[in-house]
Amino acid sequence: MKNDSDFRLLNLNPSYYTSQTDISRDFYNPILSVAVSYDRVSGYFSGKALARYARGIQGLVENGGRMRLIISEEISEEDFHDISEGYELKRSLEQDLLDRLEEHLSLQEEADFANLAHLIANGYADIRVGFIKSGLFHSKFGLVEDAEGNIVYFTGSNNETRAAIEHNYESFDVTGSWLCSDFDRQKIDKAIDEFDALWDDRSGAYGVRVKSFEELVLKKILRRDRGRIILDKEMLLEDVLVLTIDKGVLVIHDRVAPGKIRPNERTFTSKLVPFCKNEGYPHFREDLTYVEIKTVIRHLERLGGRRDFEVVVTEQLRQHLGDQEYMIEERAEYARLLKSLDEKVSTKFEAFAEVVDRELVRSLREMQMRSAFYMVEMKKAANFSVPGAGKTSMVYGAYAFLSSEEQKKVERLIVIGPKNTFISWKDEFKANFGEKRDLRVLDIHDSVAPLLSLKTDAHLYDLILINYESLGKYERVLMDVIDLKTMLVYDEVHKVKGLTSVRAKAAKSIAPYAGYKFVLTGTPIPNSYADIYNFLNILYGEEYKSFFNFKPYELKAPNETKIQEVNRKLAPFFWRTNKRELGVPDADADLVYKIVADETEQRIIDLLYQKYRGNPFSLYIRLIQAASSPELVLRNIDLVEMFGEDDDSIPILDGWAPSQVTLDLEDVRLLMSVRETRKFRRAIETVTSLREEGKTAVVWCMFVHTIDRVHEELMSRGIKSAVIYGGTPQEERERLIKAFQNREFDVIVTNPHTLAESVSLHHVCHDAVYLEYSFNLTHMLQSRDRIHRLGLPDGQYTRYHYMMLEGQPNRQNTVDEKIYIRLKEKEQRMMEAIENSDLRPAPNVDYDEIVALFD
Repeated sequence: MKNDSDFRLLNLNPSYYTSQTDISRDFYNPILSVAVSYDRVSGYFSGKALARYARGIQGLVENGGRMRLIISEEISEEDFHDISEGYELKRSLEQDLLDRLEEHLSLQEEADFANLAHLIANGYADIRVGFIKSGLFHSKFGLVEDAEGNIVYFTGSNNETRAAIEHNYESFDVTGSWLCSDFDRQKIDKAIDEFDALWDDRSGAYGVRVKSFEELVLKKILRRDRGRIILDKEMLLEDVLVLTIDKGVLVIHDRVAPGKIRPNERTFTSKLVPFCKNEGYPHFREDLTYVEIKTVIRHLERLGGRRDFEVVVTEQLRQHLGDQEYMIEERAEYARLLKSLDEKVSTKFEAFAEVVDRELVRSLREMQMRSAFYMVEMKKAANFSVPGAGKTSMVYGAYAFLSSEEQKKVERLIVIGPKNTFISWKDEFKANFGEKRDLRVLDIHDSVAPLLSLKTDAHLYDLILINYESLGKYERVLMDVIDLKTMLVYDEVHKVKGLTSVRAKAAKSIAPYAGYKFVLTGTPIPNSYADIYNFLNILYGEEYKSFFNFKPYELKAPNETKIQEVNRKLAPFFWRTNKRELGVPDADADLVYKIVADETEQRIIDLLYQKYRGNPFSLYIRLIQAASSPELVLRNIDLVEMFGEDDDSIPILDGWAPSQVTLDLEDVRLLMSVRETRKFRRAIETVTSLREEGKTAVVWCMFVHTIDRVHEELMSRGIKSAVIYGGTPQEERERLIKAFQNREFDVIVTNPHTLAESVSLHHVCHDAVYLEYSFNLTHMLQSRDRIHRLGLPDGQYTRYHYMMLEGQPNRQNTVDEKIYIRLKEKEQRMMEAIENSDLRPAPNVDYDEIVALFD
């Protein structure tokens, strides 16, 4: 893995021209910031020229590097002969060099010259003069080397003339040792030999003699030394307060005349306190956003106006503020072009699609291809396409392009997600790539020694799968494995809960290392707007504060104005595709089976109202249980069994506790007398009829006892069924799902919080039977999506069969129908939000609506 001091991580151009780019910003500064040696042969001597040669050199010093500079000076043949014979430099030549150091310099040139003088004085730089016979051409070039031994060689046309220097013109071509052919490598090797020969004064026969500077000239250069590296030219100004940025932190240099600023200024003791560390002014927090920094500047400028001094913002800080503001705004605007497939990006999209079509055996739908293109171009983004829209294939489309021979920008895909998503990532890899690529996968749960495999063999795998529960354990090694050629995906990212949980911290800590990172979920806001905090920080890190900057407390219960702001800011940064856009055939209207309770069942319903009337939540659960398996009422209420152990959808129940209900012997006998309710039998009969028609089915329940009872009854009828619930080991789940997909089973009996996410059953199953269900809309929609997904042929039906037990006329009723009606209302509101591209919290279980059931 490349380290930070590696030229190969830089984005270099083959040529640079001052007429087209800022060469200091785009070449010298980034190159020298990772260099350990810098050899330069120049073409002209003057104060301005020395300032030019020193650009970016402070980065070299920070790395403990050294610079050797040879300045070419053209002299007459007579003077050259005298120097070759060992005579001292003529007074006229020496004076000419001294005079050239007197020319007027800009503030930036003053700072650069001072830095070079400081480096010479402290042994970091050595400078010599190369005297050349008049009329001879001598090349001007530079050689820069990093700690890895990579070399950048740049050579310019003969433009280091007095006129070119004075008009700040420069142009040169660049060759990188790791990029060039064997032929071009010879240029680098010869340049190294030539520089060493010049430095050692071994080129006299070729009309060049290199000597150390005369003492007078060197002393005049060293007078420019300010005793330190001048990072900002503004540091040379007097009676100013200089604001700059150093490694991302706001720094103040106080050069104000003594007595103008008082230590107890209200600006320091009050207004700037929120922006400072505990030590107070001028020690600023390291996480200030560009908005906060601008606020600090305004406060100090007001102080300067009152105390008669100038506040100077360095060019470096202005650039930082501009970059922070422009980068995120520019990305947002570019995202809008991508989403609309504007003509400015259409040609690029066509080239992208051509590569993806060649790399995959599966043809992506147009909206999937556009989504993949959006992800590639954005580099970090969210995909909130509805469940069943093929988000996995969208990711594989992006991966196919980035890992293609033409691009080679990504070498591996690391997916962090729930365990039950792993089978989909494996299967979809094969479905998308077919025989074009072999699947080399590291499933952290299949490996004998996962930590060792991840640490030593990560480079051998295309796909690495890690579940959220293990993320903290593998955090450190992932930091070493993930690099700029890694695509990092957080599947079902809404599972990253808690702002300070181990999972959330680990998810955020590994994200910055990836070159491409994406978050996926069909339910981006399962509970409240606070759910966006983690995934936005995973994607955007520092940019979160500078652009989004929603405080956690603001997101818990935002007003409508804040909700509109959230949606406005988020809109460019997520992709959402619905099933209609992908051409998925509409599902049939729900088939509702209303079964009236018999007398015994009605007595049970009446009993529950009598016993639990004072506890609406308990009554709600007991009525759901009794409608299918009355003996469940005799067991303690288990919220984990009902809602899932990893689910935020359990309603907030202030002070709720299971009712201490006393059941006498007659009550127990009544509950035990109904082993199968009429609703239960109708569900079994429906599945049996489907089986007789040669169809398969999924039966959705909530309680393990009901799941087992359905399984027993189906097996007794010769219907092969598989059972999957929370206690089913992951390997067994995958085996059973594959067996069902291969038609080895007729029915799967399961519950939503186990199987409702990331499992595709639509190729073999088109009927789902709902025996038990609650107010949890997320579970309901996700379960429906298991059989209604992209890939269904035109004309293929999808049917949902809802079983409802009803009380007898003018008697107490169950809650099945009320729950169903409420679910459909919630679904309608959610669909309207999706159509409007709004992000709204999923309308999940609400205690008030449970109470309203019994009003």
